[in-house]
Amino acid sequence: METSIVFYQRCIKQILNEYALLQTAQLTTELVFDDERGHYLVLWLGWNGHKRIHECAIHIDIINDKIVIQWNDTEELLEDSLLSLGVPKEHIIIGTIPPLLSASSHENNQTYSRAA
Repeated sequence: METSIVFYQRCIKQILNEYALLQTAQLTTELVFDDERGHYLVLWLGWNGHKRIHECAIHIDIINDKIVIQWNDTEELLEDSLLSLGVPKEHIIIGTIPPLLSASSHENNQTYSRAA
């Protein structure tokens, strides 16, 4: 049987793999999946004339058995995509909302950071 972590990894990868198709002559998309450390990134790389493009479009972590959306610079609501794949709402944390403003700030403060 699939563990929750493996299920979350599969859901995150399924969503982020859709971004691999977003390529132009000036811009490429790079996917970074680190299952061992629980980091998942979509990077935009390329050139706009003489200006270098190197931006993080999406950054998702798995921390303490929860999915933390650390950054989302896209129009897609990643939380909705994860919910539609069956991830429980209480296991999704929007990391761009300050912990003081979130409904369960104590729990989210614990979830945002990893043990040193």
